[in-house]
Amino acid sequence: MTNYQRTAAWLKACGKEPGPANLSVQVGCHIEEFIEFLHTVEIKGKTLPLEVIAAAVHVLDDFAADLKKGDAEVRISDDEREQALDALCDLEVTLNGVAYIAGFDKDAADQAVLASNDAKLVDGKPVIKEGGKIGKPEGWVAPDLAAYV
Repeated sequence: MTNYQRTAAWLKACGKEPGPANLSVQVGCHIEEFIEFLHTVEIKGKTLPLEVIAAAVHVLDDFAADLKKGDAEVRISDDEREQALDALCDLEVTLNGVAYIAGFDKDAADQAVLASNDAKLVDGKPVIKEGGKIGKPEGWVAPDLAAYV
């Protein structure tokens, strides 16, 4: 089963069917994870001032929170669906490229993260937090990815 198929099955088990409200929450989660990644990289050289980058990250973080809480909504119009899919595929290719260039064992790490997500289900049911994000049950442990870096 591909990572996409496992993720889709997990989201379905969590009651997350395709639709505008769930799309907004998922986009918010995606932005949140991108911000988490940005906090891990050091920025050197000629670029925007760091305070401008920090302000942009703050705005994106607020936007992601609004999406997850239902205070904002995104949609993909019919005439943009192909371009949206292309961008998502390109995001996956480029993030896998970053993982490869950084020397990460992303395939193994993906499996550990997906197994950890499966462990968020209690008796086959998710813990849903305010805003629709899938929560972590008591006793849940984050995956240890140290072996894959």
